[in-house]
Amino acid sequence: MKKTAIAIAVALAGFATVAQATPKENTWYTGTQFGLSHYDDTKYYGNNYQNNDGSTHKSQLGSGVFFGYQATPALSFDFGYNWLGRMPNKGKTIHGSFQTQGVQLSTKFTYPLANNVDVYTRLGSMVWHADSKQTNLTKPPSIHSKTTGISPLIGCGVEYTITKNWATHLDYQWTNNIGDAHTVGARPDNSLFSVGITYRFGQNEPETFITSGSSSISENNHFTLKSDVLFTFNQTTLTADGQKILDQLYNQLNNLDTKDASIVVVGYSDRIGSSLYNQKISEKRSQSVVDYLIEKGIPADQITARGEGQSNPISAHSCESINDRQALIVCLAPDRRVEVEVKDIQDVVIPSSN
Repeated sequence: MKKTAIAIAVALAGFATVAQATPKENTWYTGTQFGLSHYDDTKYYGNNYQNNDGSTHKSQLGSGVFFGYQATPALSFDFGYNWLGRMPNKGKTIHGSFQTQGVQLSTKFTYPLANNVDVYTRLGSMVWHADSKQTNLTKPPSIHSKTTGISPLIGCGVEYTITKNWATHLDYQWTNNIGDAHTVGARPDNSLFSVGITYRFGQNEPETFITSGSSSISENNHFTLKSDVLFTFNQTTLTADGQKILDQLYNQLNNLDTKDASIVVVGYSDRIGSSLYNQKISEKRSQSVVDYLIEKGIPADQITARGEGQSNPISAHSCESINDRQALIVCLAPDRRVEVEVKDIQDVVIPSSN
């Protein structure tokens, strides 16, 4: 009986940075955020506006919505709207308000930090609209001015992936000189501290199960499953999509004559991380595949699990010149896999006890 290799190219025995936390490239996302908006340098400089003779409430509620495009795991582009709050000026004789809102476009650079955790930086600009009002009881009438302009912004934050589709983040954004002293009298800077939630589109599509269509184990049958549906980031428990994929695999095996065969499930990792960690996670994940197939109906005495860690890489030397960590993770993806080999019983060699 010929050996049948069922190659399951899954994101399996890889190091923790091989993240289901990492969204798929060429996908879209949307989200919302809210938090504290704080104005700095709130003095008035022109257009007959005068500095308040009382308290200025510089911190207000801020919020926003955004829509983005994930070009690569490390690079995305955000388009969003921000409400930066209404800042009231309450004095004895001078009182009024200053409020701003705007739309922004920024480029987001992301780097994996830990399990399901990324850090990021955003660089871009905001087209803002400022509205300023002031009443001076000693010098009527009241002043009301509006203006629109553009200012640079920079942001940074931490993002935590909850599921493949949902993530939450803490974000800090600083925008320079919102307003115009010659029209609305002031040009404060703004800091927006916010917490938000993101929904990622296009993350859940299960990969296609591809088979040669043969129904006999004596012929060369080759089954392939693509990488990112069996396990979530740094986990050894099968996902719902991963179970569906293994259901298809079981159905194919069930159509073969496997009553006199032995099935060996072997997990592999990439070379990122320690050898000990890679060995352990490859063993646990291959065992999860075995346990599920046994539960489906494969006899327990016909199937075994083995982990090979980072040995036998498919990528060979093709990734050695890559220094960027995210690019290296992508390049080494073929190494993170499970291979299922079906053997004739007489082909199985049982090691001696000594």
